[in-house]
Amino acid sequence: MSGRNDPSAASIAPLADAQLKATADVLARAFCGNPLNCAVNRFSDPARRFRSNRDSMRALLPIARQHGRVLVATLNGVVAGGLVASPPGRFPLPAPPLGIRLRSLMRQGWSVARRWGRVFETLEALHPPEPHWYLAVLGVDRPAQRRGVGAALLSRWLADVDRDPAPAYLETDREANVRFYGRTGFAPVGETAVLGVRTWLMQRPPAFGRRDSLGSRS
Repeated sequence: MSGRNDPSAASIAPLADAQLKATADVLARAFCGNPLNCAVNRFSDPARRFRSNRDSMRALLPIARQHGRVLVATLNGVVAGGLVASPPGRFPLPAPPLGIRLRSLMRQGWSVARRWGRVFETLEALHPPEPHWYLAVLGVDRPAQRRGVGAALLSRWLADVDRDPAPAYLETDREANVRFYGRTGFAPVGETAVLGVRTWLMQRPPAFGRRDSLGSRS
């Protein structure tokens, strides 16, 4: 959670206007090395890959804040990580305004936009049919990793999730994340390959269902 009594702990709060650019930058850096991100952004120049990610995040964050949930982690007042999610019935989020989409297309290029389109179409088709919480993005800036920032963001979001009797769902292209999310009740429910990248599909039962299941085993 926020860790108010520990100055070294992450403070978690909803995205503020003044944090938009910094959060987009942090998330852009956080995903630069992810396998699926590299499969989409096939730029050899890391700086160009970062700029492409930043354009995507700057387009996503205002829409996600309006129609979903965006949480920001800060360490000593500096943005260290972010989480983007949508509540039941809100997936997929609306598309950004046309002008923003056109600017992103011009900056990223048609090939990148086309590959992102393939990613979204493939993963959207695999979502659970019932209403569910969806964790779309969870990223931590590299200097802030291994300091509990990602766990604090996830814990804060799951506190909201557990107030609603709906499952939670996510995808990850990193095997290490399967263990990370597994510690909070997510379990793999399938796998797929997107642009040749192995991707795990994970689901977490509703809080009431998890409590019933734990009780039946005792």
